[in-house]
Amino acid sequence: MNALLLEMKAKSQGKNNEYMAKLLHIDPVTYYRKRVGESEFTRKEMQIIRSELNLSADEFDSIFFDDVLTQT
Repeated sequence: MNALLLEMKAKSQGKNNEYMAKLLHIDPVTYYRKRVGESEFTRKEMQIIRSELNLSADEFDSIFFDDVLTQT
């Protein structure tokens, strides 16, 4: 999980953590925990984020699968 890239992408579009949490129908603290890797986003949440932030396939992979991709 690349939390910094997710945060930068959201902020560049004027979307703060509270907005993103509300979008996902979760508490802001839960969103924070997911964003920093203490918990995982569900597949549905990842799809909502991808759509909301208009992420390309590369951006999506870099945000959500960064650690997986660099281990191979």
